[in-house]
Amino acid sequence: MNRILIIGGGLQALSVARSLKEGGCHVIALLREDDYSTCSKSINTLFTTLASPLKNNEYLDKLLSVLKETPVDVIIPLSDATAEFLSIHKELIEHKYSVKCAIPSIDIFEKANDKWKLLNLCEQNDLPHPRTRKINTNTLEEIAKYVEFPALIKPNISVGARGITMVRSLDELKQKYTSIINQYGESTLQEFIDNGGAPYYNVMLYRNAFGEIVNSVVLKIIRYYPINGGSSSYGVTIECDELVEICKRCLDVLKWEGFADFDVLQTIEGEFKIIEINPRVPASLRAAEVSGVNFPMIIVNELLKITYTPFKYKPHKQLRYLGLDFMWFMASDKRFRVTPCWFKFFGKDLYYQEKGAMFSSLFSGLKKILSPSFRKSKKGI
Repeated sequence: MNRILIIGGGLQALSVARSLKEGGCHVIALLREDDYSTCSKSINTLFTTLASPLKNNEYLDKLLSVLKETPVDVIIPLSDATAEFLSIHKELIEHKYSVKCAIPSIDIFEKANDKWKLLNLCEQNDLPHPRTRKINTNTLEEIAKYVEFPALIKPNISVGARGITMVRSLDELKQKYTSIINQYGESTLQEFIDNGGAPYYNVMLYRNAFGEIVNSVVLKIIRYYPINGGSSSYGVTIECDELVEICKRCLDVLKWEGFADFDVLQTIEGEFKIIEINPRVPASLRAAEVSGVNFPMIIVNELLKITYTPFKYKPHKQLRYLGLDFMWFMASDKRFRVTPCWFKFFGKDLYYQEKGAMFSSLFSGLKKILSPSFRKSKKGI
Protein backbone atom coordinates (compact mmCIF):
# COMPACT_ATOMS: atom_id res chain seq x y z
CA MET A 1 0.00 0.00 0.00
CA ASN A 2 1.43 3.35 -1.04
CA ARG A 3 1.80 5.89 1.75
CA ILE A 4 1.04 9.43 0.65
CA LEU A 5 1.60 12.58 2.71
CA ILE A 6 -0.50 15.66 1.95
CA ILE A 7 0.63 19.03 3.33
CA GLY A 8 -1.60 22.09 3.43
CA GLY A 9 -5.34 21.88 3.91
CA GLY A 10 -8.62 23.43 2.86
CA LEU A 11 -11.22 21.91 0.56
CA GLN A 12 -8.56 20.41 -1.68
CA ALA A 13 -7.34 18.31 1.26
CA LEU A 14 -10.79 16.75 1.57
CA SER A 15 -10.93 15.92 -2.13
CA VAL A 16 -7.33 14.71 -2.40
CA ALA A 17 -7.56 12.53 0.71
CA ARG A 18 -10.79 10.97 -0.54
CA SER A 19 -9.35 10.30 -4.01
CA LEU A 20 -6.19 8.73 -2.56
CA LYS A 21 -8.22 6.57 -0.19
CA GLU A 22 -10.38 5.36 -3.07
CA GLY A 23 -7.17 4.51 -4.92
CA GLY A 24 -6.07 2.22 -2.09
CA CYS A 25 -3.46 4.51 -0.50
CA HIS A 26 -2.64 5.05 3.14
CA VAL A 27 -3.26 8.77 3.58
CA ILE A 28 -1.04 10.78 5.94
CA ALA A 29 -1.69 14.48 6.48
CA LEU A 30 0.24 17.39 8.00
CA LEU A 31 -2.36 20.11 8.56
CA ARG A 32 -2.87 23.21 10.64
CA GLU A 33 -4.62 22.43 13.92
CA ASP A 34 -7.54 24.73 13.05
CA ASP A 35 -8.07 23.41 9.49
CA TYR A 36 -11.50 21.79 9.04
CA SER A 37 -9.99 19.11 6.75
CA THR A 38 -8.50 17.53 9.91
CA CYS A 39 -11.96 15.97 10.33
CA SER A 40 -11.67 14.02 7.06
CA LYS A 41 -12.50 10.32 7.47
CA SER A 42 -10.18 9.54 4.54
CA ILE A 43 -7.05 10.48 6.52
CA ASN A 44 -5.41 7.44 8.15
CA THR A 45 -2.61 9.22 10.02
CA LEU A 46 -2.91 12.87 11.06
CA PHE A 47 -0.22 15.28 12.21
CA THR A 48 -1.05 18.86 13.12
CA THR A 49 1.00 22.01 13.52
CA LEU A 50 0.66 25.73 14.09
CA ALA A 51 3.85 26.39 12.13
CA SER A 52 3.51 28.16 8.78
CA PRO A 53 5.39 27.17 5.60
CA LEU A 54 6.23 30.87 5.38
CA LYS A 55 8.34 30.37 8.50
CA ASN A 56 10.69 28.05 6.69
CA ASN A 57 12.80 26.51 9.44
CA GLU A 58 9.97 25.85 11.89
CA TYR A 59 7.78 24.16 9.29
CA LEU A 60 10.72 22.24 7.83
CA ASP A 61 11.57 20.85 11.28
CA LYS A 62 7.98 19.67 11.69
CA LEU A 63 7.87 18.04 8.25
CA LEU A 64 11.19 16.28 8.80
CA SER A 65 9.99 14.98 12.18
CA VAL A 66 6.94 13.49 10.40
CA LEU A 67 9.17 11.81 7.80
CA LYS A 68 11.36 10.36 10.57
CA GLU A 69 8.31 8.99 12.37
CA THR A 70 6.47 7.36 9.48
CA PRO A 71 7.49 6.06 6.04
CA VAL A 72 6.19 8.11 3.09
CA ASP A 73 6.34 7.40 -0.66
CA VAL A 74 5.02 10.68 -2.09
CA ILE A 75 4.41 14.18 -0.70
CA ILE A 76 1.67 16.26 -2.35
CA PRO A 77 1.42 20.00 -1.50
CA LEU A 78 -2.08 21.49 -1.47
CA SER A 79 -1.60 25.22 -0.94
CA ASP A 80 0.44 27.98 -2.55
CA ALA A 81 2.63 28.24 0.52
CA THR A 82 3.30 24.50 0.88
CA ALA A 83 3.89 24.16 -2.88
CA GLU A 84 6.59 26.85 -2.82
CA PHE A 85 8.05 25.45 0.39
CA LEU A 86 8.27 21.91 -0.99
CA SER A 87 9.78 23.12 -4.25
CA ILE A 88 12.51 24.97 -2.33
CA HIS A 89 13.34 21.90 -0.22
CA LYS A 90 12.60 19.23 -2.85
CA GLU A 91 16.22 18.18 -3.42
CA LEU A 92 17.01 17.91 0.32
CA ILE A 93 13.86 15.94 1.17
CA GLU A 94 14.03 13.54 -1.79
CA HIS A 95 17.71 12.78 -1.20
CA LYS A 96 17.48 12.35 2.56
CA TYR A 97 14.25 10.35 2.81
CA SER A 98 13.90 8.61 -0.59
CA VAL A 99 10.48 10.20 -1.05
CA LYS A 100 9.01 11.73 -4.21
CA CYS A 101 7.85 15.35 -4.04
CA ALA A 102 4.92 16.15 -6.36
CA ILE A 103 6.28 19.55 -7.40
CA PRO A 104 8.87 20.72 -9.95
CA SER A 105 12.23 22.11 -8.90
CA ILE A 106 12.27 25.73 -7.75
CA ASP A 107 13.65 27.17 -11.02
CA ILE A 108 10.71 25.78 -13.02
CA PHE A 109 8.20 26.39 -10.23
CA GLU A 110 9.04 30.11 -10.03
CA LYS A 111 8.43 30.60 -13.76
CA ALA A 112 4.87 29.37 -13.31
CA ASN A 113 4.11 30.79 -9.88
CA ASP A 114 5.28 34.35 -10.61
CA LYS A 115 2.62 35.93 -12.86
CA TRP A 116 5.08 38.31 -14.51
CA LYS A 117 7.59 35.55 -15.32
CA LEU A 118 4.81 33.36 -16.71
CA LEU A 119 3.24 36.03 -18.93
CA ASN A 120 6.66 37.24 -20.09
CA LEU A 121 7.36 33.64 -21.11
CA CYS A 122 4.00 33.56 -22.93
CA GLU A 123 4.95 36.72 -24.82
CA GLN A 124 8.31 35.29 -25.87
CA ASN A 125 6.71 32.07 -27.13
CA ASP A 126 3.63 33.46 -28.87
CA LEU A 127 1.18 32.02 -26.34
CA PRO A 128 -2.12 33.93 -25.93
CA HIS A 129 -2.07 36.24 -22.90
CA PRO A 130 -3.11 39.78 -21.87
CA ARG A 131 -0.65 42.64 -22.53
CA THR A 132 1.45 42.83 -19.36
CA ARG A 133 4.43 44.77 -18.08
CA LYS A 134 6.26 44.73 -14.76
CA ILE A 135 5.72 48.02 -12.94
CA ASN A 136 8.83 50.16 -12.89
CA THR A 137 8.72 53.69 -11.51
CA ASN A 138 11.21 54.96 -14.08
CA THR A 139 9.20 53.74 -17.09
CA LEU A 140 5.64 54.15 -15.82
CA GLU A 141 4.43 56.21 -18.78
CA GLU A 142 5.98 53.83 -21.29
CA ILE A 143 4.38 50.85 -19.55
CA ALA A 144 0.98 52.53 -19.45
CA LYS A 145 1.19 53.38 -23.16
CA TYR A 146 1.87 49.74 -24.05
CA VAL A 147 -0.79 48.17 -21.79
CA GLU A 148 -3.43 50.94 -22.27
CA PHE A 149 -6.33 51.76 -19.94
CA PRO A 150 -8.39 50.50 -18.26
CA ALA A 151 -5.80 48.19 -16.76
CA LEU A 152 -5.19 46.05 -13.69
CA ILE A 153 -2.45 46.33 -11.11
CA LYS A 154 -1.72 42.70 -10.20
CA PRO A 155 0.73 41.41 -7.58
CA ASN A 156 3.19 38.95 -9.14
CA ILE A 157 2.46 36.42 -6.41
CA SER A 158 -0.97 36.36 -4.77
CA VAL A 159 -4.10 34.19 -4.52
CA GLY A 160 -7.84 34.73 -4.84
CA ALA A 161 -7.79 38.21 -6.48
CA ARG A 162 -6.02 39.75 -3.49
CA GLY A 163 -4.48 43.09 -4.34
CA ILE A 164 -5.85 43.26 -7.90
CA THR A 165 -6.84 46.87 -8.55
CA MET A 166 -8.44 48.57 -11.54
CA VAL A 167 -6.90 51.82 -12.80
CA ARG A 168 -8.36 53.95 -15.59
CA SER A 169 -5.68 56.56 -16.14
CA LEU A 170 -1.99 57.29 -15.65
CA ASP A 171 -2.80 59.57 -12.72
CA GLU A 172 -4.80 56.82 -11.02
CA LEU A 173 -1.95 54.37 -11.63
CA LYS A 174 0.52 56.76 -10.00
CA GLN A 175 -1.80 57.19 -7.00
CA LYS A 176 -2.35 53.47 -6.35
CA TYR A 177 0.61 51.36 -7.42
CA THR A 178 2.90 52.22 -4.50
CA SER A 179 0.47 51.00 -1.82
CA ILE A 180 -0.17 47.75 -3.74
CA ILE A 181 3.55 47.04 -4.08
CA ASN A 182 4.19 47.91 -0.41
CA GLN A 183 1.50 45.43 0.69
CA TYR A 184 1.88 42.61 -1.85
CA GLY A 185 5.33 42.98 -3.37
CA GLU A 186 6.38 43.32 -7.01
CA SER A 187 3.43 43.84 -9.34
CA THR A 188 2.52 44.17 -13.00
CA LEU A 189 0.22 46.36 -15.05
CA GLN A 190 -2.04 44.14 -17.13
CA GLU A 191 -4.54 44.71 -19.89
CA PHE A 192 -8.11 44.57 -18.56
CA ILE A 193 -10.09 42.03 -20.55
CA ASP A 194 -13.73 43.05 -20.52
CA ASN A 195 -15.61 39.89 -21.42
CA GLY A 196 -18.97 41.23 -20.28
CA GLY A 197 -19.05 39.07 -17.16
CA ALA A 198 -18.85 35.89 -19.25
CA PRO A 199 -17.49 32.63 -17.77
CA TYR A 200 -13.78 31.96 -17.47
CA TYR A 201 -12.04 28.60 -17.48
CA ASN A 202 -10.06 26.42 -15.10
CA VAL A 203 -7.93 23.89 -17.01
CA MET A 204 -6.47 21.00 -15.00
CA LEU A 205 -4.02 18.63 -16.62
CA TYR A 206 -1.12 16.29 -15.97
CA ARG A 207 1.94 16.36 -18.26
CA ASN A 208 4.16 13.31 -17.86
CA ALA A 209 7.93 12.93 -18.29
CA PHE A 210 7.48 12.22 -22.02
CA GLY A 211 5.61 15.49 -22.61
CA GLU A 212 2.25 13.75 -22.96
CA ILE A 213 -0.99 14.98 -21.40
CA VAL A 214 -2.25 11.95 -19.48
CA ASN A 215 -5.62 13.44 -18.53
CA SER A 216 -7.24 16.86 -18.65
CA VAL A 217 -10.38 18.47 -17.24
CA VAL A 218 -11.87 21.85 -18.16
CA LEU A 219 -14.15 23.64 -15.69
CA LYS A 220 -16.27 26.42 -17.15
CA ILE A 221 -16.70 28.85 -14.25
CA ILE A 222 -20.07 30.58 -14.39
CA ARG A 223 -20.20 32.25 -10.96
CA TYR A 224 -17.21 33.52 -9.02
CA TYR A 225 -16.35 35.75 -6.08
CA PRO A 226 -15.26 38.53 -6.15
CA ILE A 227 -17.88 38.98 -8.87
CA ASN A 228 -15.48 40.86 -11.18
CA GLY A 229 -12.97 38.02 -11.15
CA GLY A 230 -12.24 35.60 -8.33
CA SER A 231 -12.58 32.00 -7.20
CA SER A 232 -15.20 29.64 -8.59
CA SER A 233 -18.49 29.28 -6.72
CA TYR A 234 -20.37 27.46 -9.52
CA GLY A 235 -19.08 25.78 -12.67
CA VAL A 236 -19.61 22.89 -15.06
CA THR A 237 -17.04 20.56 -16.63
CA ILE A 238 -16.84 20.69 -20.42
CA GLU A 239 -14.77 19.41 -23.35
CA CYS A 240 -12.56 21.96 -25.12
CA ASP A 241 -9.59 20.65 -27.11
CA GLU A 242 -8.45 24.18 -28.00
CA LEU A 243 -8.01 25.15 -24.35
CA VAL A 244 -6.14 21.96 -23.51
CA GLU A 245 -3.80 22.45 -26.47
CA ILE A 246 -3.01 26.07 -25.46
CA CYS A 247 -2.15 24.98 -21.92
CA LYS A 248 -0.12 22.00 -23.14
CA ARG A 249 1.99 24.33 -25.30
CA CYS A 250 2.69 26.46 -22.24
CA LEU A 251 3.74 23.42 -20.17
CA ASP A 252 5.98 22.26 -23.03
CA VAL A 253 7.81 25.61 -22.98
CA LEU A 254 8.17 25.39 -19.20
CA LYS A 255 9.35 21.75 -19.46
CA TRP A 256 6.80 21.12 -16.73
CA GLU A 257 6.35 17.59 -15.41
CA GLY A 258 3.35 16.97 -13.17
CA PHE A 259 -0.03 18.48 -12.39
CA ALA A 260 -0.87 22.07 -13.33
CA ASP A 261 -3.98 24.22 -13.04
CA PHE A 262 -4.54 27.13 -15.46
CA ASP A 263 -6.88 30.13 -15.26
CA VAL A 264 -7.90 31.23 -18.76
CA LEU A 265 -10.11 34.15 -19.80
CA GLN A 266 -12.04 34.45 -23.06
CA THR A 267 -12.44 37.80 -24.79
CA ILE A 268 -15.74 39.03 -26.23
CA GLU A 269 -14.30 38.07 -29.64
CA GLY A 270 -13.81 34.49 -28.43
CA GLU A 271 -10.02 34.46 -28.02
CA PHE A 272 -8.61 32.53 -25.05
CA LYS A 273 -5.87 34.16 -22.95
CA ILE A 274 -3.76 32.55 -20.23
CA ILE A 275 -3.98 34.52 -16.99
CA GLU A 276 -2.03 32.37 -14.54
CA ILE A 277 -0.97 28.90 -13.43
CA ASN A 278 -1.65 27.48 -9.98
CA PRO A 279 1.28 25.04 -9.60
CA ARG A 280 -0.61 22.76 -7.22
CA VAL A 281 -4.03 21.09 -6.98
CA PRO A 282 -6.85 23.68 -6.65
CA ALA A 283 -9.90 23.67 -4.38
CA SER A 284 -11.96 22.97 -7.52
CA LEU A 285 -10.16 19.61 -7.95
CA ARG A 286 -13.44 17.98 -6.96
CA ALA A 287 -14.73 18.94 -10.43
CA ALA A 288 -12.27 16.43 -11.85
CA GLU A 289 -13.17 13.89 -9.18
CA VAL A 290 -16.91 13.94 -10.00
CA SER A 291 -16.08 13.88 -13.74
CA GLY A 292 -14.22 10.59 -13.41
CA VAL A 293 -10.59 11.79 -13.33
CA ASN A 294 -8.59 10.96 -10.21
CA PHE A 295 -5.65 13.37 -10.47
CA PRO A 296 -4.15 12.47 -7.06
CA MET A 297 -3.80 8.84 -8.18
CA ILE A 298 -2.32 9.97 -11.50
CA ILE A 299 0.28 11.94 -9.50
CA VAL A 300 1.10 8.90 -7.37
CA ASN A 301 1.21 6.41 -10.26
CA GLU A 302 3.41 8.66 -12.42
CA LEU A 303 5.91 9.46 -9.67
CA LEU A 304 6.18 5.84 -8.53
CA LYS A 305 6.19 4.55 -12.14
CA ILE A 306 3.14 2.35 -11.60
CA THR A 307 1.40 1.15 -14.76
CA TYR A 308 -2.20 2.32 -14.94
CA THR A 309 -5.00 3.11 -17.39
CA PRO A 310 -5.82 6.80 -17.92
CA PHE A 311 -9.16 7.79 -16.45
CA LYS A 312 -12.22 8.28 -18.67
CA TYR A 313 -13.38 11.88 -18.54
CA LYS A 314 -17.14 12.31 -18.11
CA PRO A 315 -17.90 16.03 -18.49
CA HIS A 316 -21.11 18.03 -17.92
CA LYS A 317 -20.90 17.71 -14.12
CA GLN A 318 -21.82 20.80 -12.09
CA LEU A 319 -19.72 21.81 -9.11
CA ARG A 320 -20.94 24.30 -6.51
CA TYR A 321 -18.95 25.83 -3.67
CA LEU A 322 -21.88 26.77 -1.48
CA GLY A 323 -19.94 28.80 1.09
CA LEU A 324 -18.47 31.03 -1.63
CA ASP A 325 -21.75 31.05 -3.57
CA PHE A 326 -23.41 32.70 -0.57
CA MET A 327 -20.83 35.46 -0.85
CA TRP A 328 -21.58 35.76 -4.58
CA PHE A 329 -25.31 35.99 -3.76
CA MET A 330 -24.69 38.81 -1.28
CA ALA A 331 -22.56 40.78 -3.77
CA SER A 332 -24.27 40.26 -7.13
CA ASP A 333 -27.16 42.28 -8.54
CA LYS A 334 -28.03 39.22 -10.67
CA ARG A 335 -28.83 37.03 -7.70
CA PHE A 336 -32.49 36.54 -8.66
CA ARG A 337 -32.02 36.26 -12.43
CA VAL A 338 -29.01 34.04 -12.90
CA THR A 339 -29.00 30.82 -14.96
CA PRO A 340 -29.03 28.22 -13.54
CA CYS A 341 -31.17 29.47 -10.68
CA TRP A 342 -29.18 30.17 -7.51
CA PHE A 343 -31.89 28.45 -5.44
CA LYS A 344 -31.47 25.09 -7.19
CA PHE A 345 -29.75 22.98 -4.54
CA PHE A 346 -30.27 19.47 -5.92
CA GLY A 347 -29.86 17.76 -9.28
CA LYS A 348 -28.59 14.56 -10.91
CA ASP A 349 -25.23 16.02 -11.94
CA LEU A 350 -24.91 18.68 -9.23
CA TYR A 351 -22.11 18.19 -6.70
CA TYR A 352 -20.74 20.25 -3.83
CA GLN A 353 -17.12 21.22 -3.38
CA GLU A 354 -17.52 21.00 0.39
CA LYS A 355 -18.49 17.31 0.56
CA GLY A 356 -17.66 16.23 4.09
CA ALA A 357 -17.42 19.77 5.47
CA MET A 358 -20.59 21.61 4.45
CA PHE A 359 -21.29 23.18 7.84
CA SER A 360 -17.67 24.22 8.33
CA SER A 361 -17.57 25.79 4.88
CA LEU A 362 -20.79 27.75 5.40
CA PHE A 363 -19.57 28.95 8.81
CA SER A 364 -16.22 29.93 7.31
CA GLY A 365 -17.99 31.80 4.49
CA LEU A 366 -20.17 33.71 6.95
CA LYS A 367 -17.11 34.72 9.01
CA LYS A 368 -15.43 36.03 5.87
CA ILE A 369 -18.49 38.02 4.82
CA LEU A 370 -18.50 39.69 8.25
CA SER A 371 -14.75 40.34 8.20
CA PRO A 372 -13.84 43.89 7.02
CA SER A 373 -10.20 42.90 6.40
CA PHE A 374 -11.19 39.93 4.23
CA ARG A 375 -13.69 41.97 2.22
CA LYS A 376 -11.06 44.63 1.66
CA SER A 377 -8.42 42.09 0.51
CA LYS A 378 -10.93 40.46 -1.85
CA LYS A 379 -12.41 43.66 -3.18
CA GLY A 380 -10.33 43.23 -6.30
CA ILE A 381 -11.24 45.27 -9.36
